[in-house]
Amino acid sequence: MELLAEVEQHHQDLARWLGSEAEPGLLDTFGAAHRPEFTLVTIDGVKLDLASLLTGLADGRNAVPGLKIGIEEFEVVVRTAEVAVCRFLERHSAGSLRRTIAVLTADPAGRNGVRWLAVQESPVL
Repeated sequence: MELLAEVEQHHQDLARWLGSEAEPGLLDTFGAAHRPEFTLVTIDGVKLDLASLLTGLADGRNAVPGLKIGIEEFEVVVRTAEVAVCRFLERHSAGSLRRTIAVLTADPAGRNGVRWLAVQESPVL
């Protein structure tokens, strides 16, 4: 499991989708990085399943032109052969910061050997 590489690439894909006229297939690539039972708890406390997340993102293409998302303070909280829990700071070029906890599961077919199972974001005020 290449955790940092996956977290960085995943956020680059998201930033490219939200920040440019990215190719439509990028959203499919982004979605395929997740397990079917994926959940996201947003900075507003809303819990989204994968279908809801992708539906919301479908209309977000180039919604924040030029968006970049940097990953800082990356740490692995726990890691086994099957699962890893990571914590990191997301720095969005649009001005927001969020602390994120992500649960990734081992999957040889996934990019960098993992798929995303759960994410919880907290705003940094």
